[in-house]
This record gives sequence, structure tokens and C-alpha cells, in this order.
Amino acid sequence: MSQAKKVLIIEDEAVFAENLQTHFVRCGWDARVACNGKLALIAADEFLPELILLDYHLPDMNGFQLLDAIRAANHCCGCVLMTGHPTDTVLLQADAHRHQIERILWKPFPLAGLTQFLAERDSASGTE
Repeated sequence: MSQAKKVLIIEDEAVFAENLQTHFVRCGWDARVACNGKLALIAADEFLPELILLDYHLPDMNGFQLLDAIRAANHCCGCVLMTGHPTDTVLLQADAHRHQIERILWKPFPLAGLTQFLAERDSASGTE
């Protein structure tokens, strides 16, 4: 039996984070949640996710700062960035490429769109 894929959901809105976690678990993922950058660094180190679903605005740092810290600790993984702030559009588009962000999701987004992206991602990597 193959091991479940791992996703770390980094989101400070508790209900939204729980909904995302439930969705990922239903899709067969091992999903963990962290509500701020400090906890996310610890979780990434212990959990070693293959994908991070990352909120851009966190209470203690922004998503790019956190992603840099996670990757500096030699944790390479894919990343999908979430934001509810359309004023960040220019900044996010410019920095997303530099940070190897696979996709930017603008809140609110349909879970069906996230599911489709994950299926396309798995298909492209051959890990269906």
C-alpha cells in the first residue's frame, strides 16, 4: 500500500484551515495545519510535506518569508499560495516565479478548482 501524500496547510483563519484539511483528507492526503509562521516551520521540519498550501498574510510573517525559511532548512516541496488581498497582485506575480510558486489562488476559491489543479499536478508528475 502506498503512503498518503503529505500537505501542510498554513492558514490563520481556523475554520477555513479546517475545511481545507477535511477536503485534503477526503482526497486521500495526510494533511496538517499550522496557523502561523513559527508553528509552520516546526511542522515542516517534523512532517516533511511534499506540498504546502500557504496563506500569504500570516500573523507573524508573510508567505514568502516563511517559504524562504522552510527552504533554507533544506525542505524542498511544492507550494500553492493563497491570498485574499487583490492589492498584492503585482507583488505576488513578480515574487511567485522567484519563489517557485506553482499556483496562486485568490480567496475565496472553489475547492473543485483546487482539486482539479492537484489532479493535473499529479498527472504531470506521474504520481496519480
